[in-house]
Amino acid sequence: MADTGANGPRCTDLGASRPLDPPALEFRIAIRADIGPAQEFMTSAGTTRAVFPITGGVLAADGLTGDILPGGADWAIGLPDGSYAIEARYLIALQDGTVIAITNAGRMVPRADGAYIGRTRASFEVPPGPHDWLGKAVFLGTAMAEAGDDDHVYIELWEAT
Repeated sequence: MADTGANGPRCTDLGASRPLDPPALEFRIAIRADIGPAQEFMTSAGTTRAVFPITGGVLAADGLTGDILPGGADWAIGLPDGSYAIEARYLIALQDGTVIAITNAGRMVPRADGAYIGRTRASFEVPPGPHDWLGKAVFLGTAMAEAGDDDHVYIELWEAT
């Protein structure tokens, strides 16, 4: 039997000729999404659907800033354990006038203090040009909705390299 190490089997244990490098993460982007009150309802599947309108906000990165445009939303499904499966889609107008789209999906988990902390995967749709790297990169995110703050969600995006 193969030596699987402390973290379980690797691809070489399954027949790959060489090991895969683990991803490295580099901090890239901070986002504050401004949200409005959720529209919530019970679905026929027995889950709670919560739709949070995204009313604005900001994106900040090294050499890149932008404003979140009103009109997006975070479509969340309340799960039996109290967490939410989320998928947020919205537009951002960058400082040079370029409009880009972001989809940020993942899971938000409640904390004892009333906050929700999450992990996400974000992807960008961008026009050809200087922001191509956003559309080509793989981003993992951390997200936070602080207890007592119903108006904002904070997100940090890390590029996997």
